[in-house]
Amino acid sequence: MSGWREALRAKTPEEEARRRFGLWALGALIVLLPLWWWVGADLAAAALRPVTAVFLRLFGLSGEISIQPDGGWGIGTNIAQGEGRYVYAMPHEVVKRLLLGVPLFAAFMIAPPRTDRPVRAALIGGGVIVAVFLLSVAAVVWGEIAPMLNPALAAQPGGARLIGAPLNPMAAQIAIVGRYLALSVAPLILAVVTWAAVNPAGRETLLGALGEAQAEDA
Repeated sequence: MSGWREALRAKTPEEEARRRFGLWALGALIVLLPLWWWVGADLAAAALRPVTAVFLRLFGLSGEISIQPDGGWGIGTNIAQGEGRYVYAMPHEVVKRLLLGVPLFAAFMIAPPRTDRPVRAALIGGGVIVAVFLLSVAAVVWGEIAPMLNPALAAQPGGARLIGAPLNPMAAQIAIVGRYLALSVAPLILAVVTWAAVNPAGRETLLGALGEAQAEDA
């Protein structure tokens, strides 16, 4: 039994600090993630909907956002479909997924070592997360529209078509890649990068492990 304890015991103060950070971050995320997913994300989405509507006009969309029966967003475009305009139905889960950077950033902020300027860090983090959310919504919508205007880019031939000029091939590829990044890693990675930028002490705690590993390899 003592052997297991010795094996699990931190060998250096730096290793102990990293373990403490990891345990705090994991514990905070376990608590915050379900609360955010079931309550916080909907409140944030409701507050951001008017801002998003204005922002999307900069990307050639109509700026009209309605609430769908499932709680998702119906995002209007200026592209014809039949006798009306195409409205992209963004599922409720997708809207919330684009906001997952919030609980991750908060969990990292809670874990020690903490920044000595938490209000400034929270404002910067919140601003970055909102900007990423707005760009992600635009990327998801255009990533869905691109194959409808450029049939050669569609994953499955014979899908839905829209009436409009095809996008520039490069722009269409950027939209499709942007959609993939927005739905997969971009909100989470940028939340961590932002935390590292506003919390140098925490960044040094984690990056110290990389520096030690590189020194040992050398």
